[in-house]
Amino acid sequence: MEVNILQNNWTENLKSKIYGGNLKLFESIESTNKKMFEDLNNNKNLKEGTVYIALKQTAGKGSYGNSWVSDNDLGLWFSVLLYSPFKKEVLTFLPCIALTKLLKEKFNINAHIKWPNDVLVEHKKISGTLIQITTVDDKKACVIGTGINLYHNENDFYSEIRNKATSLFLETGIKVDLEEFYKEFIYYFEEIYLGEKNLIELFKENSEIIGKKIKAKKDGKEIEAFVKDITEEGYLKVEVDNKEEIWISRASLDIDTFY
Repeated sequence: MEVNILQNNWTENLKSKIYGGNLKLFESIESTNKKMFEDLNNNKNLKEGTVYIALKQTAGKGSYGNSWVSDNDLGLWFSVLLYSPFKKEVLTFLPCIALTKLLKEKFNINAHIKWPNDVLVEHKKISGTLIQITTVDDKKACVIGTGINLYHNENDFYSEIRNKATSLFLETGIKVDLEEFYKEFIYYFEEIYLGEKNLIELFKENSEIIGKKIKAKKDGKEIEAFVKDITEEGYLKVEVDNKEEIWISRASLDIDTFY
């Protein structure tokens, strides 16, 4: 159900110019990505930078079919719409860079990006992103769905992920204002997307994985790899058993967060 009465709180004094001002707020829906896709495919005229926010998601999705636990009011669950031609490539890095910089600069948290689409604090995940692309009137539309854990205590996480997940509250003891946090995030998002630095360069500045030995499960097999670099396409360049490999996607990978 869409919530109208509160939406002005989310857009008042917004510092971003294009992204985030056109906002739809939902009390509870399956997923913001799914809803935005449905509206795009039903020929609804959504503007560049439109944002859908759910106070609760009943069927949030992560990458490669994984679930994202967001059936609560403990985080910021949202999707942002971009149309082609995209200003930058490797869009999966965009929200990760924005959040990492925000956490570092506003909360003094040493956050970093885990390739390709997670944000970690130390070895624990605080955010994840799912990007989906469709075609609308002969142009591509990119829906960037992101979840950020804000208010969780340890017991709010399922036992199987409790030692792998964290929240802004657990890291700082602060319960931020949800609307104000959104405004800060979308401002960083816009500044980075419309800025001059490319996303590969910014990824390298905000990630700790390059130059590290990592453990991963690849195609069901446990391996160790040394991360040498990231390519211009956003692929990971690694060395395994003295042989160089290029890891293109995370579909068949599970990279350990300890590195």
